[in-house]
Amino acid sequence: MQAFHWTDFYAITKNRPPWPRLVRAVELQKSRGEALDLGCGAGRDTRYLIERGFRVTAVDQEAASLELLSDLPTDQLHRVQCSFEAFQFGRYDVINAHFSLPFIDREHFPLVFGRLKAALKPGAIFVGQFFGTHDTWNIPGTHMTFVTRQQALAYLEGLELLEFEEEEEDGATADGAPKHWHIYHTLARKL
Repeated sequence: MQAFHWTDFYAITKNRPPWPRLVRAVELQKSRGEALDLGCGAGRDTRYLIERGFRVTAVDQEAASLELLSDLPTDQLHRVQCSFEAFQFGRYDVINAHFSLPFIDREHFPLVFGRLKAALKPGAIFVGQFFGTHDTWNIPGTHMTFVTRQQALAYLEGLELLEFEEEEEDGATADGAPKHWHIYHTLARKL
């Protein structure tokens, strides 16, 4: 098996459109204030949020990820290189965590997700995914976070669920490697 490199992932995904659930989140959020892109990757969602009038905090622990955003206006973008566990949350109108939450160390996940929920302003929108327990990457010794449906719903308590969809299917990763996906797609509003 070939070693995985984030720079390869960024090259594959940088020109893709924003995630459809993020587009719906922006349509639902009339305020164009602060947005957080947690695990911004190649920056496709960060760019979309800025185009839609948000000031964006883009967080990733990979310097190569944040470098891909260097052409964006600094008055609309704050780049932060750190782990999700170390990130100091502000207050946001939209929090986008597409395919990033599972990479939070499972021992720290409850605390980090609690801080994420507290960072949502009243009426703010959260969009992201949890990985389910049947996911290929859920192997002994992993530090990633995988949850049951009940656990995912418990983490979302106190938020109005606008969408909660379970997806379980065989597919591929961005680089074409086969993978069994088990995902809980989430779109929710802070009450």
